[in-house]
Amino acid sequence: MTRPDAPDGGQPTPEPAALPFAAAMQAARLPMTITDPHRLDNPIVFANDAFLRLTGYARSEVEGRNCRFLQGADTDPDAAARIGHALRAGRDIGLDILNYRKDGTPFWNALAISPVFGGAGSVQYFVATQTDITERLHDLQARTTLLHEVDHRVKNTLQMIAALVATQMSGVPAGAARETLAATLRRIETLGTLHRRLHQSDDVAQVAIADVVADIVADLLGAAGRPDVAVTLDLAPLRLPAEAAAPVALIVNELVTNALKHAFPARPGRLTVRLGRDGDREIVEVADDGPGMPATAPEGTAPEGTAFGTTIVRMLARQLRAGLDWVPAAPRGTRVILSLPARRPEEAAARTTDQRAGQAALQAAGKPSDTRSAAAATP
Repeated sequence: MTRPDAPDGGQPTPEPAALPFAAAMQAARLPMTITDPHRLDNPIVFANDAFLRLTGYARSEVEGRNCRFLQGADTDPDAAARIGHALRAGRDIGLDILNYRKDGTPFWNALAISPVFGGAGSVQYFVATQTDITERLHDLQARTTLLHEVDHRVKNTLQMIAALVATQMSGVPAGAARETLAATLRRIETLGTLHRRLHQSDDVAQVAIADVVADIVADLLGAAGRPDVAVTLDLAPLRLPAEAAAPVALIVNELVTNALKHAFPARPGRLTVRLGRDGDREIVEVADDGPGMPATAPEGTAPEGTAFGTTIVRMLARQLRAGLDWVPAAPRGTRVILSLPARRPEEAAARTTDQRAGQAALQAAGKPSDTRSAAAATP
């Protein structure tokens, strides 16, 4: 398939049924190409003017070549390999990939490829669209940098508040007031741990909550001086939205603190903290092998008259719209299960445009423009 107005000689004339289709593609503002998998190396057989403007190539330099000529030194080989797998399987694919214009300028290409099937059900052509999203990723990286700076400042502010509380606590005699200040200090330090992790992360929209939970548990056991409490961490690599991470971190802080205080007041024991999934819901579970819940407490609810920490847990669970259950553990002890609400598929799906791509775009933009990789993966 060639341009509808291509001169005679050199390339075959497109089929009559394809002329309106090709004419419509030629007039489109969106860069588009068609490749022919029946020819050697699946070359481009049609490229519209928008594609030529995007890449800087002439039509004669594009048609008849495999599209990998757009790849270069910093193109992700895994992305190129995924394209190749999709083409060989005859299926759709959409991804962001670093490409290069004719003059060597890198750009991030939101690439979408779809097969066109013939009457016999076999793939006749592949149609691809390309969108330059470099500016969008630069803007995203700028916002990410700003949010990292905010997290850093919040972390520093929380450290200052923690120091003030610790100073005040040092002048308070042992008793209820000192214990209240100590609990407040632990909550501030938990939020500081979360913001430290956010500052270190390459994704400010989602939090690797397993790392945060592991830090919180280690800090609490270290502060309590309880080497006699064995800890089992069963932490799936869940990522939570940043707005849900702080309540979850505080809930884990309260539940672990409560277990250390009430389940093992003067004896060794085992504490288990688990992150996982139950269907499409994320689960946070803290279990101990202590004496268990009072017989008067209905299963599934916290005992009445429990401490302020339990009130915080209930309040934060309501904020998250999450399920919260206190149940007996086997053979003894207590399990507390926080069941987060299911997220919509578009929220749970991994984002194809993220801060790492934005960072890579900025790095690539600063590299020499004439460097090309001969070892780029071949679709």
